Amino acid sequence: MTAMLAHHWIREAVGWRVAQEPNTGRRMTLQAIELRNFKCYEALDLPCSALTVLTGYNAAGKSTALQALLLLAQGLRTAASEKMLPLNGDLVRLGSEGDVLRHGAADPSFTLGVRSADERIRWTFGSRKAPSSSGFVPLRAVVTRLGVWKRHGPRRQHIEKRARGVEHGRIWPHGEATSPLASAVRDTAYVGAARGITAGGVSVPEDAARAAGDPGTAGQHAPHWYVEYADEEVDPARRHPQDASGTVRAQVDAWLNELFPAAKASAGRPSPDAAHLSFSLGETGHWTGPANVGSGLIAAFPMLVALLTRPKGSIVVVDCAEHHLHPRAQSAVGRFLGQMAGAGLQIFVETHSEHILNGIRLAVRRGLVQSNEVALH
Repeated sequence: MTAMLAHHWIREAVGWRVAQEPNTGRRMTLQAIELRNFKCYEALDLPCSALTVLTGYNAAGKSTALQALLLLAQGLRTAASEKMLPLNGDLVRLGSEGDVLRHGAADPSFTLGVRSADERIRWTFGSRKAPSSSGFVPLRAVVTRLGVWKRHGPRRQHIEKRARGVEHGRIWPHGEATSPLASAVRDTAYVGAARGITAGGVSVPEDAARAAGDPGTAGQHAPHWYVEYADEEVDPARRHPQDASGTVRAQVDAWLNELFPAAKASAGRPSPDAAHLSFSLGETGHWTGPANVGSGLIAAFPMLVALLTRPKGSIVVVDCAEHHLHPRAQSAVGRFLGQMAGAGLQIFVETHSEHILNGIRLAVRRGLVQSNEVALH
């Protein structure tokens, strides 16, 4: 996949001037994903923004770029050993070491890296001899660089680097509390392409440490978080433009109604380890379970819950944002994604939909997200 920032595309499409000054806010933003010898990539430095959109041909490398981020999140959450990366888990299942090492690589190792304005972490994994077939890859090294910033008037200027090339012997590069970048990557929420809640697929997260609002790759935990946060206030910047109602419950309904006119959601907890979800499809319609409504509605629900409940500054990956949606709803989802990114989330989207792209353009035109906060690859 050819990686190219589409600031030009956004600028030409909507007539906005791209701001030349960088965002000087203190929100932790993942600025780049770096890959070496990982699957189809010999080398990739993928610039990221508040809303990063990957689109293009099938088998062009879109999923691989996002799998690298999800694999790091999986390792930071669940590594059975501090020196082994699990390739198969709740977020991704990538097989064995030979499946992720680029074919023909001179060195039998691969590197995954992430970078923010203040921090850079690069992990190198690989067996010293033949690739392992166990589904775990040994850690070779973690190298971190921390930035020091100083404010000069209205601008923050990068004045030095410290901890240059410092190596660590565990997947956590340095103490959890001192690595905002690693913590943000660990708490990445993934809305997978295969989402589709059924009556039997609704569950409460077993992992007590799971980040709040993380719906699970199939969306199975979304009803749980809906119940947990139903009466909590939604950040005004995330509320539907025509509905100022403050609660998560009201805003889920407002956005559902944008996608599916007159649709509403309801959830309860019949027992401590279960959640019940139902939908109404009209002003006087009866309530029914997720197995008896359209696929588009149950595909959209986890995405809405995640993006309305995740804390500001969180990373959310959405695969196939247009899943089972008709064109008008796809465009509305594009505007919704733009607004959520403008409101403080960092969102990665993989899509094949021109309607999603056009919806994002409209979000820029309407000022819901700034043009320099959107990157298209």
